[in-house]
Amino acid sequence: MVLRLVEVTKTLGTQQVLEGVNLEVAPRERLCVVGRSGAGKSVLLRLILGLIKPDSGEIWYGETNLVPLTDRELAPLRREMGMVFQNGALFDFMNVEDNVAFVLRERRRPESEIRQQVLRILERLFLKGHEKKMPAELSGGMRKRVALARAIISRPKLILYDEPTAGLDPIGSTEITDLIRCLNEEFGATTIVVTHDMRSVEQIAQQVAFLHAGRIYKVGSPEQFLSSEEPVVKAFVHGLVEEPAVGAC
Repeated sequence: MVLRLVEVTKTLGTQQVLEGVNLEVAPRERLCVVGRSGAGKSVLLRLILGLIKPDSGEIWYGETNLVPLTDRELAPLRREMGMVFQNGALFDFMNVEDNVAFVLRERRRPESEIRQQVLRILERLFLKGHEKKMPAELSGGMRKRVALARAIISRPKLILYDEPTAGLDPIGSTEITDLIRCLNEEFGATTIVVTHDMRSVEQIAQQVAFLHAGRIYKVGSPEQFLSSEEPVVKAFVHGLVEEPAVGAC
């Protein structure tokens, strides 16, 4: 397994968000983690990256438990991971080329090598000719692709996506999901996508993990998940209200 979470718990403020998450992700797998807003999906990604620590449990990346490691010890392992944040998290003061080159410059690669790699990845993501544009000049879909280019330029072994289609129209969403699937196949990177978009699940996932009530409630193929008759799963998939809200009509 590339990644294994064992009884992971996390409390934020007074709310226990994760109450014992167990999850395994195989090499090269495309896994979609789904769940309602506030279920802890983004928290899960931050835990995997080591940006926050769990209250208890283990997070294994290969043969290494990430939980007890310091930031310094985590650094070389984080270099094997790429992250695409929900809002893109581009540097507003940098143009497209510099945003994508940022990781390679941090690692002190030769400028000639950096430029070659940046131009290659921008062409692959249909961004050729936009190198000098600033983030404010880009459409939402283009910003997502720039963020994706920055995440994959160092050829990470594990790529994490936080709501990659949020805020996009159906055509833009399809473009991004197609890229995620194709890049997974081209680069062989293990892919974890946090989303509540069922179309994305159908287009991307090989496996689906449903996060509910602080735990992984169900893991299965997209077909098994989308056709499930389990009330909690069915309610989520079809947008049904499990219990009437107070004061509801």
